[in-house]
Amino acid sequence: MLQNIHDKAKGWVAYLIVGFIAVPFALFGISSYLGGSGSLVAATVNGEEIQVQEVQNLVLQQRQRMAQIFGGTLPPGFNEDVIKQQALDQVVNQALLRQEAANNGYRASNQEVYDTIANIPAFQKEGQFDPKTYELLLESQRRSKNSFETEIRTSISNQQFSQAISKAAFLPVEEVARYQALQNQQRNAETYTLKKADFESQVDVTADEIKAHYDANLSNYMTNDKVKVSYVLLEQSEIAKTIPVDDDALKLFYDDNLSRYTDPEQRQVSHILIKVGEEDGAEAKAEEKAKALYEEIKAGTKTFEDAAKTDSDDKLAAEKSGDLGLIARGEMGPLFEAATFALEKGAMSDVVKTEAGFEILKLNEIVETKQKSFDEVKTEVEELYRREQAEKLFLEQSDQLQTLAFENDSSLDGAADAIGAKVETSDWIQRGETPNPEKKYSSSAFIQSAYSDEVLNEGKNSELIEIDPTKVAVLRLQEHKVPEQKPLAEVEEQIKASLLGQKLRKLLIEKGESVLASLKETGDWSALESIGAGADKVENTADVKRTDTRLNNTIIDKLFSMDKPESGKKTFGNTILPDGDYVLIALTGVKDGATELDDNLKNSFTQMVSSREQAAVLKSLRESAEVELFPENIQ
Repeated sequence: MLQNIHDKAKGWVAYLIVGFIAVPFALFGISSYLGGSGSLVAATVNGEEIQVQEVQNLVLQQRQRMAQIFGGTLPPGFNEDVIKQQALDQVVNQALLRQEAANNGYRASNQEVYDTIANIPAFQKEGQFDPKTYELLLESQRRSKNSFETEIRTSISNQQFSQAISKAAFLPVEEVARYQALQNQQRNAETYTLKKADFESQVDVTADEIKAHYDANLSNYMTNDKVKVSYVLLEQSEIAKTIPVDDDALKLFYDDNLSRYTDPEQRQVSHILIKVGEEDGAEAKAEEKAKALYEEIKAGTKTFEDAAKTDSDDKLAAEKSGDLGLIARGEMGPLFEAATFALEKGAMSDVVKTEAGFEILKLNEIVETKQKSFDEVKTEVEELYRREQAEKLFLEQSDQLQTLAFENDSSLDGAADAIGAKVETSDWIQRGETPNPEKKYSSSAFIQSAYSDEVLNEGKNSELIEIDPTKVAVLRLQEHKVPEQKPLAEVEEQIKASLLGQKLRKLLIEKGESVLASLKETGDWSALESIGAGADKVENTADVKRTDTRLNNTIIDKLFSMDKPESGKKTFGNTILPDGDYVLIALTGVKDGATELDDNLKNSFTQMVSSREQAAVLKSLRESAEVELFPENIQ
């Protein structure tokens, strides 16, 4: 069904929508039910309140993306405050765009909303939109169709507003040509590298120097602050395994949810679509064209199928003579649906005004409503039954765990016994460490709670911690190791290596700058003799491009920042490579690049100007808006 729906989910809107599903949806967590952060405000934007949960959802998405970049785990010391601030800024910016789009009359049509949702893979089966999957996924995340579709509508409206800003962006052709000439420029280079390895024998570090550095930097050589905690973990997935199931309970659940196991009436329909353009008089022109096609089909001078192939604006459906496949109620816009379900089998409609334009519809087949038997769907019924029962029990036990841990804040035993869980012990946890996904309890909230004042200093149980929407915990301190001074013997080699590196870098810079001064004075490489080298060691690289792979990127960056030399002369410069080697550079010539316009470059420039235009609009909106931020509410 909906096999030929067009892919209208484009740009950042598509990514936003995918985020709703994959993270999953808006991730309404357990805190929403237990009076947690869901009721807190992260910001107000022109009087509109932005809930903390909305920001936390985005933080989780961005944390997961960053973890993927770093191979599945964020690196030690990664500053999550940066992610939180970026997420807060992004949510505020989205609110500003949403408000401005609404103020300027941008609004998504019902058809655009339906098409966008139908193209979300999570709502599809075998590549086709499946209404039941859509409803079940929303239901499993405690989302209503109305709220989700409102978010989709808002996202599309924001995209329309963004596109309008982009269209206003303008870039002179001359600027593109000038930039392209610079990008295509080629330069001739001569280089000589003072390698660290060649000078290592000239530096040394004494024991006194190591001791002096250690004494002056004691705070840099401390053990990490770390704690070990006892915790009680409650997981919805584990609860689901314990739910008792028998046929009587499943049959009762089946009877109470018959609509879920009923295939709705479906209609196989073909259409001819004439879209309405944006120019003046476009609607009348489209209607006139559709009516002319209708009369040709009625008169027999053209078949419906031929007209669909040659005249319809739906090019995907045109390949199948206009066939849209099987469609159920609720899958298309209300105007299209009303016209489709009013037809008799084999009948063709008049010209109909729908959400997509003007259409002629033909009903090919009717598939009647079918009730699936209990035996057919028993596995599906059991899965959903377990999930719903586990969800209810999870919420009840979460509330119970929170209450008991608070009432008896000197122990976790009573709370654990009450919900049939056990008290477990964590590994050592360092302050501010990156969560480890291999540890079932590990999360930013868990780590922060372990170092909270009530746990670390007052010896109490923690508040309920949401690890993810289906996993919560409470914890208490078991052991705390405060930072201690590392003995000199333990860090001696580390200090020695650091001091040797500093001395070696200083030596290379001194020698390099001395040679560079001579090069600029003499204009040739004879100055290398002062360090025991000759001009024969100089490397010559011609026609170097900005994207060249023959030279290190650091050298190329420096080369293209140097002044063009006078005829017959050289311009000298220097740079230090990431590995510490010191490079002397001579720019010997410059060749101007071609100025013919490249379509890819022009498109890139247009996108860049568009992005700047949108950033300028957003900056203006933010400066004129009344925005109040509450970052302290974001955990």
